[in-house]
Amino acid sequence: RYPFRLLNGCDARFLNLSLWIVDANGNPLSELPFYVFANESGLLAQVVKVTTGSFEKLPGNGRAGTPTPARHPDAALLLGNAERVDVIVDFSGLAPGTVVRMFNTGPDSPFGGFPISPDDLADPGTTGQVMQFVVGTLLGPDRSKPPQQLKLPAIAPLVPTATRQVSLNEVESGLVCVEEQGGDLVPLPGVTAPECDPGSFPFGPTQALLGTLASDGSGVALRWESALTENPQLGSTETWEIYNFTMDAHPIHLHLVNFQVVNREAFGGLPYPPEPWEWGFKDTVIAYPGEITRIRARFDIAGLYVWHCHIV
Repeated sequence: RYPFRLLNGCDARFLNLSLWIVDANGNPLSELPFYVFANESGLLAQVVKVTTGSFEKLPGNGRAGTPTPARHPDAALLLGNAERVDVIVDFSGLAPGTVVRMFNTGPDSPFGGFPISPDDLADPGTTGQVMQFVVGTLLGPDRSKPPQQLKLPAIAPLVPTATRQVSLNEVESGLVCVEEQGGDLVPLPGVTAPECDPGSFPFGPTQALLGTLASDGSGVALRWESALTENPQLGSTETWEIYNFTMDAHPIHLHLVNFQVVNREAFGGLPYPPEPWEWGFKDTVIAYPGEITRIRARFDIAGLYVWHCHIV
């Protein structure tokens, strides 16, 4: 039973990870679970058994948990840029020489959530393969502890005293208008965005900017030269509501702050709970397009620091 840490250090790629026993040609035969026991900022309250499309929170007494469907059947262990998890893989029942591969079925293009278009999936010959294990012979007695028997310490929820609303915003092209012709986007010469002709629209986003929320519920994009925008009081605990007005998912990181993921909510929808490996304390969270991502943080370090998206 082998513990290791998974870190998504890619510049702009989300990883959807799964483990499979493969045959001599590399074809997947059967899936092995990840047993997640910690993330960026410490232990979870329970070990979580994760396979594609399903998870179980383990009670820590050697018994299985209750299988629970993932929010999408293709979802496995999803990591945005800079997210980390500590996992255990149990090789104890496998014969020496068994080959296990870690596959990535995330997209090679910007990620907007599940389902992922087949045209966007990671290349199975390159970005779709992450790591390979070849099971060896155990030398000496097995002193590792089965993950089903790990009892992790309870985690007290943070109690907020204030709520802060921030936003993720896209700036559209201010120069080029296009229209769709036969499935292609064709620039319109002499037409300048944002005053595009009827039937045309700006070519696309030029940049993503963080910001605040206006009184009408729209995003207010800000730049580096803007004055200090968020000023939590030292020792305070706040709920941040991150409104994502862009077309893509963004891994949001708060410097020097550990936070708890509260829930997510599609615009106009109902809140839904965090992923099971997001319980505990984190420093990076995926904010999905068209959704509000809520986190709770205690600001216990004085100083000036930033919050930002981790897509380079």
